[in-house]
Amino acid sequence: MTEQQQALSLDSKLLAEDALYSRLLHRKDDRKFFWISIGLAILAHAVVLVIHFPDFKQTIVPEKKNTIIVKKYTPPPPQVEKRQIVEKKITKKVPLPDPTPDEPEPIREPEPEILPDPIPDDMDVLLGEPELPPPSGPLLPGVGGVTNPVKLEEFYVQPNYPELARQARLEGTVILQVVIQKDGSVSEPQILRVDKSSLGFEQAAIDAVTKWRYKPAEQNGKPVAVYLTVNVQFSLH
Repeated sequence: MTEQQQALSLDSKLLAEDALYSRLLHRKDDRKFFWISIGLAILAHAVVLVIHFPDFKQTIVPEKKNTIIVKKYTPPPPQVEKRQIVEKKITKKVPLPDPTPDEPEPIREPEPEILPDPIPDDMDVLLGEPELPPPSGPLLPGVGGVTNPVKLEEFYVQPNYPELARQARLEGTVILQVVIQKDGSVSEPQILRVDKSSLGFEQAAIDAVTKWRYKPAEQNGKPVAVYLTVNVQFSLH
């Protein structure tokens, strides 16, 4: 409110009080109402004195607030390295022609083909692979097309039991290696193993086996000498 408005408000309040006083003077008989009116007037003046009306002429300055502006960080674009592309030209060496070529070689006539002498009519011609010479020593049965020799039972001789081994009641085995000749005879005996030596088993086996006879082994249909292993058993039964 302005000062003029405050003055008008005070004048209106004074006129109201005067009217109230005049009314009270005309009603002298009602003393109770008089004292109530006096109390209300005093209370109204006290309120007017206590209330402080603000001065609206003063300009209200708004408070300054600190404003923070947040901006989104945008990274700078990556720098692209500019590479220089160097073009390499592929060069190929081309041989230059020889300005002074070699002299041409002389032309040679082909030599005449030498023909073999004609075969006489009275000479036999054998076609195919030539036969190998016969082997000089004994062969192994089953190797190189060599067959096994076969023992002939009609020429089998029972070995004599050694007397020393018979008295000791001992039995034994002798393993021999022999050569079966082209005619089937047995030769070149050699002792490979004997389980009980010094009892006469070795000599008794050699004496009996060398008397045996075999059907000789063959190679390409012809008899050949071969090695053979022979077992001789000595038993008391």
